[in-house]
Amino acid sequence: MTYPLQIAERDELLDKAQSISSIIAGDAEQSEADRTLAMTSVEAMSEAGLLSMCIPRSLGGLEADLVTQAEVYEVVSEANGAAGWCCFIGATGAGMVGGMIGDGAVAEVFKDGRIPRCSGSVVPTGMAERVEGGYKVNGRWAFGSGIHHADWVSTSAIITNGGEPVLYPDGTPKTCMICVSVNDVTIEDNWHSMGLCGTGSSHYRIEDVFVGDDYVMSRDPAPRGGPLYSMPIYGYVSACHAGFALGVANCALKEIIALASDKRRKLSGVALGDRGAFHKELGVVSCKLAGARAYSLDILNQVWEATCNGEQLALIKWGECRAAMTYVTEVAAEVTNFAYRYGTGVALYKPNPLQRCMRDIYTGTQHGIVSDENYESLGRALIGKGEWDPLIGGPPKE
Repeated sequence: MTYPLQIAERDELLDKAQSISSIIAGDAEQSEADRTLAMTSVEAMSEAGLLSMCIPRSLGGLEADLVTQAEVYEVVSEANGAAGWCCFIGATGAGMVGGMIGDGAVAEVFKDGRIPRCSGSVVPTGMAERVEGGYKVNGRWAFGSGIHHADWVSTSAIITNGGEPVLYPDGTPKTCMICVSVNDVTIEDNWHSMGLCGTGSSHYRIEDVFVGDDYVMSRDPAPRGGPLYSMPIYGYVSACHAGFALGVANCALKEIIALASDKRRKLSGVALGDRGAFHKELGVVSCKLAGARAYSLDILNQVWEATCNGEQLALIKWGECRAAMTYVTEVAAEVTNFAYRYGTGVALYKPNPLQRCMRDIYTGTQHGIVSDENYESLGRALIGKGEWDPLIGGPPKE
C-alpha cells in the first residue's frame, strides 16, 4: 500500500534498499564480531542513498516522509537488525544536522557536497555552558549507535550559566542540540551487549569542547527544509522503531517458514510443517504482524499529514502514535519468539539468523521510545488527563 504524501522516489529508494540486502546480510556475523557495523554495509547504505534520505533536498537529500522511512528501515532490518538500527540513526542524525545547523556550519559539515555520516543522542546527559559565541560542552552520553563510522555527532545537553542549569518558568531545564566533529569526541570501548551487537553503540564523552553558535541546532523554525524538521522529536524518530521491529520480525518469520518443510523433531520424527500447533500459531502471529504493520504505518501517515498541513496533532493522536510504536515492537518480539521457539536446537547456533533476531528484537524493546509507559500516555489522553511534554511538543499556541 502507498500513501498520497509519500515522496516520489519511494519505489526507487525501496528497490535500492532491497538491492543491497545481500551485502548487509552477508556482513551480519562480521559486524557482530567487530561490535560495530562492517564498513561494506555502511558504504552500501550510503551509496544507495539510504543515509541521505532525511537530509534537506537543498543539500542533496530527499526529506523522506515517515512511511517511506519506515519501509526502508524495514527492508534493511530484515537483512540485519543492527544494520537497520544504524541506518535509522545515520539517516535521522544527518537529517537533523542538515536541517537545523546554521548556514556557516553547513559549509564545513557538508564540505564539497559530501553527505556526512552521523551519530549522537537526544538525551541531555551533558552540560553546555554559555560563553561568548557559543557553548563550552562537557558530558558523557550512552548508546552512540553508529559512532565508530560517524563523521559528526549531534547530541543534547542542558544549558548552564555559571555552572547552574538555566530553567524555564516551570522549573524544567533548558536544553540544546549541538553538532561536533567526531574528532572532538572520546569514544569508549564498552559496547558488549546481548543484542544489536553490530551497532557499535558505545558511550562517548565530550570534554571542554567549544561549540560555536552556528553548530547549535535550531528547529523553531529550522533554517532549511520542509515539514520533516518542524515536527516534535517523537514524530521525527517514530518511523525508526516501527521499521526496525517489522524488519526483524519479517526475518524471523521467513526463517521459520523455510525450516518448516524439512525440520523434524528428533524424538518423534514429526516434521514441523505437519504439526497442527505450528500451523495455528503461524497463522495467528502472521495476522498480528500484518495488523501491527498496518496500524503503525497508518498512524505514521496521520502524523505526517498533520505536519505537512501545519496542524497541531491532538494529544490523543500523539498517544496513539506512541502506543503504536510500543505495540508494533511487542508484536515483533512475540513473532520472533515464536519463530525461535519452533526453530529448536539449530536456532541456538551462530550464524543462524533466528538467534540474532531474538537477541536484537529484545534489545530493541529496551529503548525508551518504545517503553510501555506509552500505553499510559494514551490511556491518560483518552480520559482527558493527557499532558504535553517536550517529546511531542505543544501545547497548542493560542
